[in-house]
Amino acid sequence: MRSRQFRIVLLVSAMLAALFVTAAAGPPANADQAHHRLIPSAVPAVTPNILDGKTLAIAEVGRKVFVGGQFTTIQNAGTSAQLAMPYLFEYDRVTGVIDQTFQPRLDGYVVALQASPDGSALYVAGTFKNAGTTKVRNIIKIDTTTGALVPGFQNPSPNGSILDLALVGNRLMLAGSFTTVATLPRGGLASLNATTGAVDDYLKVNVDTNHNWPSGTAQAPVGVAKLAATPDGTRLVAIGNFKHADGLNRDQLAMIDLNADSAVVDPNWATTRYTPACQKNAFDSYVRDVDTSPDSSYFVVAASGAGYNGTLCDSAARFEVNATGQDIQPTWQAATGQDSLLSVAIADNAVYVGGHQKWMNAQQSGANQQPGQVPRPGLAALDPDNGMPLTWNPGRNPRGDGAEELLATDNGLYVGSDTDYIGDHLYYRPKLAFFPIDGGYAPVSQPDPTLPRTLFRLSGTATTARTFTGTSATASTTVTTTGGTNWNNVRGAFMIGNKMVYGSTDGRMHYRNFDGANFGPDNVIDPYNDPTWSTVTSGGGTATYRGSFPTLYGQLSSVTGMAYANHRLYYTRSGQNKVNWRWFSPDSLVVGAAEFSVPSSSFPLLHDVRNLFYADGKLWAGMTTNDLWSMPVSNGIASGGWTKVTGTGIDTSQGWSSGTMFLGPLANLAPNASFTNSCSGQACSFDGSGSADADGTVVTWAWDFGDNTTGSGITPNHVYATPGTYQVKLTVTDDDGATGTVTQPVTIAAPQSQIGYRDSTGKVTNATTIVSPIPATTQAGDGLIAVVSAATTAVPPAPAGWTQVGAPAATDAMTTVVWQKVAAADDAGRNVTVSLGATAVKATLTVLAYSGTSASGPVTAIAGSAETATTTGHHSPLVTTPGDWVVTVWADRSGTTTTFTEPAGSTVRQRLIGTGGGHADQLVVDTGGPVSAGQFGDQVATTDVASKGTSVTLALR
Repeated sequence: MRSRQFRIVLLVSAMLAALFVTAAAGPPANADQAHHRLIPSAVPAVTPNILDGKTLAIAEVGRKVFVGGQFTTIQNAGTSAQLAMPYLFEYDRVTGVIDQTFQPRLDGYVVALQASPDGSALYVAGTFKNAGTTKVRNIIKIDTTTGALVPGFQNPSPNGSILDLALVGNRLMLAGSFTTVATLPRGGLASLNATTGAVDDYLKVNVDTNHNWPSGTAQAPVGVAKLAATPDGTRLVAIGNFKHADGLNRDQLAMIDLNADSAVVDPNWATTRYTPACQKNAFDSYVRDVDTSPDSSYFVVAASGAGYNGTLCDSAARFEVNATGQDIQPTWQAATGQDSLLSVAIADNAVYVGGHQKWMNAQQSGANQQPGQVPRPGLAALDPDNGMPLTWNPGRNPRGDGAEELLATDNGLYVGSDTDYIGDHLYYRPKLAFFPIDGGYAPVSQPDPTLPRTLFRLSGTATTARTFTGTSATASTTVTTTGGTNWNNVRGAFMIGNKMVYGSTDGRMHYRNFDGANFGPDNVIDPYNDPTWSTVTSGGGTATYRGSFPTLYGQLSSVTGMAYANHRLYYTRSGQNKVNWRWFSPDSLVVGAAEFSVPSSSFPLLHDVRNLFYADGKLWAGMTTNDLWSMPVSNGIASGGWTKVTGTGIDTSQGWSSGTMFLGPLANLAPNASFTNSCSGQACSFDGSGSADADGTVVTWAWDFGDNTTGSGITPNHVYATPGTYQVKLTVTDDDGATGTVTQPVTIAAPQSQIGYRDSTGKVTNATTIVSPIPATTQAGDGLIAVVSAATTAVPPAPAGWTQVGAPAATDAMTTVVWQKVAAADDAGRNVTVSLGATAVKATLTVLAYSGTSASGPVTAIAGSAETATTTGHHSPLVTTPGDWVVTVWADRSGTTTTFTEPAGSTVRQRLIGTGGGHADQLVVDTGGPVSAGQFGDQVATTDVASKGTSVTLALR
């Protein structure tokens, strides 16, 4: 599994803190999937450039993002230097900068990644045979910090390809085309001890026989291509090139029960929908990817295969996990028409699909430019309930072979592909893009109407209203409205949020905002001709991404009533004695391409329907006889017949036969704000996902952390500069602009420490050496730290008697290096001399002395970072402290910087500002006392002009 199927739940403090693993009910799954209530921004964040090949695997652990594939050369965005880091690298999600200390040194490409529950290790599958100088075969476990092999994990040496990984409890599930693992017979599936790599007997399901056998000329290896385990750890979905699983007919898809002692094929879950052949002479299997929902209730399969009517080729299909039968049908099918889907990722509120498709919302596979198709070049977000395209439409042009990897996390959506742009050559993101949740939007959701409610009637130029309870109705009264028009051409209407959606005799759907008294301007609903994509050519010819109207648009003149419920648009047509329905997206207002009918909805008088609305689980139909009838309908199925309602409390004189009726909007309810927090040291993670809006969606989260700083987003992280109790306030806003707030205290405990600050010295120079003395107050046993920031990419050698700490922090124009030592009795006042080379270099040097530090050296942990773009706000990296003093150093190279301002709560120990063009500046601060154990960093120092520099965070002991 490519770490998309399982997500590690990391409640990170200030982006990477203590790790918390969500416990599962039943056999533990070491992950959870993307939990977010927003659709990501359509503008991709800065990510590294992958200069060749393609991306096939992505994993996220806190701020660390691991990227694997068939590439050899990468590059930090905004720089010219090319880095030879083949097949697997790691970068910082927040800064977008590649971590060059992570060096797995593989000799073959990577197809799957899976992180360990604690985030310390990464399981890697691919075609490699060596990791550095160590011989391995296709599967390894490496350290997430260095990329080195984790000791104690034995390579199981499969005799064929490993194509996917899944981690459930302490079992690592393997999928591939192998027949043996560690010389034991394993046909396409196997399980290992995740700690030792030893093969166990838990997963021994054997798959066999090419999907196309005995017809077709394609002869790909038999095996399992992709895995997806439910987050509750009870089920495993396997797809690939096979016809049988443990002797049972399971064509291309098998559901496996993960029992306590063994994994077995579920005898009561089977589908025949992947039995038909699709392009059987080109390839055997056409299922391409699978993912399970965060609540473990369903999964979605993405497929290629070219267009064949009546099949699931070139489509995404949702199946219910707990369905039973031997011919289970999908809940919905989202067809492209005739282009492949290659990847799928599921979040709470969307199913993301990627490939090289042009459109979505085809009636079925088999042809392009079908009625109802909307442009979704290479990427789409689908409504989980009906598969309809949501509004989100960043697109990828050119589409290339397609987006073969999607990863949805709490932070956003990652896309791996073989192309270089997001949008129509708009955002340069070669082979890798990340769409953050920050800046995204809440998809529109529409609860089914309940009574009592105001029932509006449009007739001519008049608007009337009455209160309708289901058993009674008040007399109609004329409502004074603004923005109205002549409504005689309207053909059915219903409310979606604050929009009145209606059909018209002009053959179009329309909407107007309506608050019960005021109508907004008329808007034609035409997502089929997206203004961004409709004129963009989709290939080498003149064809564009322009979509097509659904067949419903051509039927609108004969429509007599419309109602929305259960993600469906119900409607009646003149001369028909049944209720029809189509899937409908309240978010994008796209109408489903296929038409269905409600079984058992026929009624002798139904062809005389003149109005239709839905409430309290029923369709209500006004007839030409002025009678009102109702029928219970749920999910497109009638659970009873039509019942005449007119009589006591509701009579025939109330005008049920004319005009256009719809249930009006409800008064908006304010959202409720709620949050939890978890702190490690002074680094805290906040979670506002418990906030809710009873009649809509929370769209923004605004945080006041109680220390004169603010934040946004559902799950922000914040590092407090000093211990204390802070009053944290969360303000949430719903989709109608109403707000709710809550304030709670957060306490950061102050630890005890023996460390004390002695003094510091500093020097600015433009020379071949830089010299500054050890503070005169230094005593034997004190901890000494020397930091040089020089306008060079060469790393200065350590001064005599000093030891380098950590790796240098370097930009393309300057380098910062840290050294330490324990003071001897005669060190006070002794010069620290740093050689800068044969040519004069502009540089700064700070020497600090601390009492009470460890006899083995004052620095226990260090983290460095370098900026790739100029900025006035310079963020320090995070470091793990045992609970003591922390020192932070910022430096920049600039010809115009004149001030370097420290973050609030810190104590300045040195502020060095150079002179002349390209001078070096340095700001050194510490916490002025101990901080709590855990993560510390992400402090911001500011310069008076934008510059590019380095920062280093040092934890003392």
